[in-house]
Amino acid sequence: METKSKCGEKEECIWLETLINKWAGKNLVARIIEMDLNIATSEGDNYLSIIYQAKLSVILCNGMKSKLSVIIKKTHENKKMLNALTIPVFKIEIKVYKEILRQFEVLMNEYQDYNEKSWCQLIGCRSYDTIVLEDLKVKNYVVADRKKMLDLNHSKLVLHSLGRFHALGYILIQKGLLQKEDLPPFYCDVGHITVQRSFKGGLMMLSNVIEKYWTPEWKEIGDRLYKEQNVVMGKLKKLFEPQENDFITLCHGDCWTCNMMFKYSPFEENYPISFKFLDFQIAHVNSYIFDVMHFLYTSVQPEVRRTNYDLLLSTYHKSLLTTLALYGFEDRTPTLKSIHSEAERIEYYCFTTSIFALPITIAEVKDAFKLEYLNNDSKWTEAYNEDIFKSDLYKSAVQPELKKWFNKGLFKNNM
Repeated sequence: METKSKCGEKEECIWLETLINKWAGKNLVARIIEMDLNIATSEGDNYLSIIYQAKLSVILCNGMKSKLSVIIKKTHENKKMLNALTIPVFKIEIKVYKEILRQFEVLMNEYQDYNEKSWCQLIGCRSYDTIVLEDLKVKNYVVADRKKMLDLNHSKLVLHSLGRFHALGYILIQKGLLQKEDLPPFYCDVGHITVQRSFKGGLMMLSNVIEKYWTPEWKEIGDRLYKEQNVVMGKLKKLFEPQENDFITLCHGDCWTCNMMFKYSPFEENYPISFKFLDFQIAHVNSYIFDVMHFLYTSVQPEVRRTNYDLLLSTYHKSLLTTLALYGFEDRTPTLKSIHSEAERIEYYCFTTSIFALPITIAEVKDAFKLEYLNNDSKWTEAYNEDIFKSDLYKSAVQPELKKWFNKGLFKNNM
């Protein structure tokens, strides 16, 4: 998709000029001559917004012609899609960029934390339907292939960055600059009808696929999964009840491959050296562990997670500890033992993530998930494309865990 427009007479371009001039500093833009808009994401990479790359031909105030590129995020025009969303995703993301991440930067400056920021720069926004961000692609950042999932080096870098991010969020809360009520609660904790249908629908579809396409040895597990739809939301909500000595922080809320970008070493192929988080539309204040486990079960290659589980949690813990120590909060850091304990406590969340999110994040088929169906009383059971549960990739990613969870009694249809 591509559109061109002569921008001198366009209100959109005038608005963009104002934003970019504020952002550009010395390289002030006098006029946008032309704007080429291209869809910036592939199908299956993003469900909550439409993302464009805007390539701009501009005249600078010094008279020179130049080229710029920015990212423009817009709300869906599809009303059915918007109605299926349970939280004001653009309002949340704008608040994170305009207020919370700026507070992060103030903290970093105050404590002389010269580590790289793990987020991109906000250029501007229009409440509450459009956000303009710097284009990280021009700085050689790329999104990894969600279908291949992430290897050990990528995973360690993400968890290192997540530890720093969580440390900064925790410090803001301790200083009274961020409260849980400042952001909507996590969608799993609310249990809106469309959320209930997403979890129930995933269980029902996987159960049906197991019965029709998997080998007979899986029949009992398939039957249990189908019955689990009756209790899944109650079990999930229990996981979000306050725990003793909780480490509460700002959570990204949707830590998976397509919500992050990597820059690579110029002399070693596929070795990541820098990282940025994208998409703060589900950000909320919660226990750190949900971000960590969501990432491990949606984005890390299964064998990497299984083989290096202790190392990955240790990488996160070390980053959290060193960052909190820099800010004088070292004694507040959860122990590595408590991180393992928390991961065990929310194992049911990992189970539901493997059925609700994983098949979508690694899907190779078209129309893997139709979000708008969740708001339709007659179509919500068809929101998932059954092909995503039939793939060899999905089965290899989830079958060992399903057997383990079944044998542990994780989904025995009890509360």
